[in-house]
Amino acid sequence: MGTRRRVSAWQGARTALSSTLLALVLALGLVAVAPPAGACACGAVVDGPADESSVGAGTAVLQWDGTTETLVLELEVSSTAPEVGLLLPTPAPAEVALADPEIFRELDEITAPRAVVSEYRWWPELGLGGSGGSPGVGAPGVDVLTEVRLGPLDVATVAATDTAALDVWLADRGFELPASVRGAMAPYVAEGWSFVVARLAPEEATTFDGTVQPLRVTFPSSALVLPMRMTAAADGTLRTRTYVLGDHRVDRADPTAALDAPTVRFAGRVPPGSVRSAELAGLLAAGDYVTVHEQTFADPATQVVSDLTFVPAPSDVAHSPTYAVVADKRIGPFHAGPVLAFGGVLVLSALLVWGSRRHHAPVRVVAPRPARA
Repeated sequence: MGTRRRVSAWQGARTALSSTLLALVLALGLVAVAPPAGACACGAVVDGPADESSVGAGTAVLQWDGTTETLVLELEVSSTAPEVGLLLPTPAPAEVALADPEIFRELDEITAPRAVVSEYRWWPELGLGGSGGSPGVGAPGVDVLTEVRLGPLDVATVAATDTAALDVWLADRGFELPASVRGAMAPYVAEGWSFVVARLAPEEATTFDGTVQPLRVTFPSSALVLPMRMTAAADGTLRTRTYVLGDHRVDRADPTAALDAPTVRFAGRVPPGSVRSAELAGLLAAGDYVTVHEQTFADPATQVVSDLTFVPAPSDVAHSPTYAVVADKRIGPFHAGPVLAFGGVLVLSALLVWGSRRHHAPVRVVAPRPARA
C-alpha cells in the first residue's frame, strides 16, 4: 500500500482536532465522554490514559455523485487532554481540505422549523415563573499515505491491515484506545477501510477555543455512507444530524434505522443562488435537494448496529416542519384585551352619565297662552 512512513509525534496539541471527525454526528449537538478515549459519531476521539474528552455539538453534510463521496464535518469539543486525536474511517483513502463554516450556519437557518401562529393572546400573562518533523517508516501493518497541514490542523491519511498495529501506532503517539473502541475499529480494518487522523498543530494549541474550522473529506465510495459503527463504543447519549445534498430526496436504509427510525427535519430544494457561502453554492449546484435526518442514541451500544446508508426516496415530496406559537394582539405597545376593555368601560361610563343627566334634567313647563276675547 505504498511506501510505509512513520508520522512524527505531534506534541502540545489540544482537543481541537477531534472536532474534525466528531462533527459527523450531530445535532446540535452530540456528547461523548471517554476516559481515556471515546467513540463519537463516525469515529473515535483518542486521548491520553488519564484524560476525558467530550463533543458538545456536531453536524455532517454528505454528497455522492455515484463514485465519490464528500463529507463536510464540524463540531465543538472540550477535553482535559493536552493532546487529542481524531480517528475517522473511510472506505478508501481520503483527500482532506478545510471547509467554510458558513455552510453549517446557512443550512441550519434554511432547514429550521418555521413558526406558525396557532392562536392570539389578547391579555398579558400574569402568572409567576416561567506537526511535525519528517515522516519516517511506519510500524508493520500501518501505512501513512499522506500528511498535510490544513490551517491549525495536522492531518494524515492512514491505511492499516492490522488492528493491533494501528493500536500500537496510536499508542506510540501517546493515544491509548480502550477495548471497546479497538473492537469497533476492527471491522473497518478487516474490510480494508482507511482512516483520517487529525490534530491541532502544537504551535496552535494555545489558541484553541473549543471549535475547529470544519474539514471537507472526499473519498471513492460505491454508496452514500456515514461511518457509524465505532459509535457503538460510546458511553453517553449521541445526537446525530445529517444533511444529504443530491438530485432527489433520500431515505435512510440501514439496520440502525430499522431498529429506530430517524426524524426528518427538512426535505426540499435549496437554489444555489439563494445562499451566501460560495462553497455551499458549489455543493448545491451538483444537487440542490436537501434531506435532513436527526436521530438520538440513548444507548449507542445496542442502537448503533451499522453504518448509516441512504437511498433515493419514493418521491421528492417536500417537508418543512412547523411549530405552533401564540402571538400577542396589541394596540400600540399594549395588549389589545386591556385596551379594548378599558375603552369599553369609558364608553359605558359615558353612556351612563349621559343617561343619568337626561333622566334628572328639569322638565321645561310652557305657560299657557291667555285666551282671546
